[in-house]
Amino acid sequence: MFKAFLSFDSFILPKLTRFIYWLGLVVIGLGALAGAFGALAMGNNPYAPAGGGFIGFLLALVGGVIGIVIWRIAVELWMVLFSIYDVLKEIRDQRRQ
Repeated sequence: MFKAFLSFDSFILPKLTRFIYWLGLVVIGLGALAGAFGALAMGNNPYAPAGGGFIGFLLALVGGVIGIVIWRIAVELWMVLFSIYDVLKEIRDQRRQ
């Protein structure tokens, strides 16, 4: 098992992709919520521009949605790279036979 771990014949990260994806979604969601509530708290500031808290709230939510979409695309590209590697490895093995 340890020899297989050191040989790099198979990657660990494709097996962890689902966990990493969900962890990223949680972090993005928490960041969007923190930004939204921070913007609402800013709306109570007497020196803040009028409507700034509500606009910041909406921008935080839109930013969270955009972040989730970009994260999904990044993880899918990551999976495509690993699948390309698997296909190339199969082609290499077929040529050796």
